[in-house]
Amino acid sequence: MKRVIVCDSGLGGLNIAARFFGENKTAEKCELIYFNAYPSPVCGFNKLASEKEQEEVFRDVFEGMKKFSPDLCLIACNTLSIVYERLKKWYTPGFEVAGIVDAAVNGMFETLQKNPGSSMLILGTKSTVESGVYARKLIEKGIAPERIKGLGCPGLATLLESDPASEAVQKDIADYADRAAELFASGGQKIFCALCCTHFGFASPVWNREFARVFADFGGLVNPNDLLGTGFAAAEFSYRSKIDFFPGARESMSAYFEKNSPQIADALKTAVYDDELFNFTKGNI
Repeated sequence: MKRVIVCDSGLGGLNIAARFFGENKTAEKCELIYFNAYPSPVCGFNKLASEKEQEEVFRDVFEGMKKFSPDLCLIACNTLSIVYERLKKWYTPGFEVAGIVDAAVNGMFETLQKNPGSSMLILGTKSTVESGVYARKLIEKGIAPERIKGLGCPGLATLLESDPASEAVQKDIADYADRAAELFASGGQKIFCALCCTHFGFASPVWNREFARVFADFGGLVNPNDLLGTGFAAAEFSYRSKIDFFPGARESMSAYFEKNSPQIADALKTAVYDDELFNFTKGNI
């Protein structure tokens, strides 16, 4: 039985791990490990000082994975997938790796092709949006640059882990919807939004509601979480993390998955952090 790791910096990738517990009767059985790559309680990848430092920390994450002898790692994180595109130029972990970037680009491209004259708003972490990787790949596929805009949403991922239904989350998303309306002030075109952070899918109803509020012709969401194919079904599941849960996250996330993925909910309820999961040697940050 193959061993598959789903990796994210935080808990957003659990949305993708949950797909391993679907109704696909022909899927290959696997042992599924969720590997939380968040390096420190006070420092995520977006707070690291440089792209080189991000690459070095992600290399350490991969080195930590080796103790589990995985057959495949799925990077269920937009930021980390972009970091890996740079990292693989000088480092290879020794097992197969696939990221979410291509799945996201293909989903956005297909939507824009089916809706001529429409525009795509890329929503993600600050570093994801500033990287420009999605816009560049869409332009390479022939999408006109003026049809693509980006909006960074710093801090939202952590809020979503603590409580996807909180007033703070709803306020932030409403604020981002208002900012998005300013980006498309000329109006007239159909607008689609791509959730290019795995955490953002926890609040899909809120995104739909708030963007429908500000855009008369809102086309809907492109959620890459639904597009990263696996072909596997989890026979076993475990959760691994270097850090403890952020306040409220254990309770909110276990409740979120209780109905449709009870294996994930049970693992979160009993999970303990392992400070030795991988090295993180960036001083006191």
